[in-house]
Amino acid sequence: MRTKDVGVGQTYRCEVPHSLPIGRYRPETMGDSWWALSWLRGTHFPLTVMDIDPQARTVEGLRVTSSTRVTVDLTDDQVQAVGLPPGRGYQVAGMLLDAEGEPVELPRAVSLTVPIRWLHPTDTPASSGHHDASVRSG
Repeated sequence: MRTKDVGVGQTYRCEVPHSLPIGRYRPETMGDSWWALSWLRGTHFPLTVMDIDPQARTVEGLRVTSSTRVTVDLTDDQVQAVGLPPGRGYQVAGMLLDAEGEPVELPRAVSLTVPIRWLHPTDTPASSGHHDASVRSG
């Protein structure tokens, strides 16, 4: 797509190329997204545009994923109840399980910076060779 065709708040299909040459897709342009995008090579997924950088010809968007991993901040009362030293900002991290011990997936929004040329209207077919990495509801 072209910069003028992209709108904030609109959702597009983002197609990540199979190859991300460092000379073209620099970490300094892609920011923290570079590492996540390297895992998403050859996929497509919905991306909702939150900001457009016309100079860099990139967008910052939100991708909805799911995860069984949760992190919960402990309150001061909880820290005191288990006898931990106060003032350290404790967290409990792990997997969310249901009553039967099965993992529970929760939606999660992940911010990504991608080149505008990776965006396509959602009503057009995906490029062959790209597999669907969007979240499926069970």
